[in-house]
Amino acid sequence: MAKANYVRVIIDRAIHRELDYAVPDSLTGRIGIGSRVRVPFRDKSALATVVAVPEHSEAKGIRSIEAIVGEAPVLSEQLLELARWIGTYYCCPVETVMRSMLPQVIRRAEIGWKRQFFVQPGRKVDREEVEKLRAASGGTARRDLEAGNSNTCGGPPAPDSPR
Repeated sequence: MAKANYVRVIIDRAIHRELDYAVPDSLTGRIGIGSRVRVPFRDKSALATVVAVPEHSEAKGIRSIEAIVGEAPVLSEQLLELARWIGTYYCCPVETVMRSMLPQVIRRAEIGWKRQFFVQPGRKVDREEVEKLRAASGGTARRDLEAGNSNTCGGPPAPDSPR
């Protein structure tokens, strides 16, 4: 992401305008178009979406953003352009369109981002060792499958199972 000194945001409240905020040095390289941020708004904090990264701002009394919410932008520039078009076409504020485009969990910043972890074995496991492990477990899963039982997890049987 490019170095940003200012960002233009749409606050999640229906104020029908975009606001400019300064970007603190600690957040400069991490913010871009489509990022979710927490900004001071009147006497409270508000969540907002970055819609532009201007070089400079003519606004007076610019305040700094407080934090970035999440690690990556949640909306692309194309989706932001689509949101503006939808707002114009259907005569509704862009804030309303943004509320429809973003899932509630992201809008409210209730939980952190989900991550996908890939697990790889630390060493190569040969076929003999796998067979030993199967034998040690008693082979219950294999017996259940061969007997036609669908519940191989060891939990209570399904209501329609013959067990």
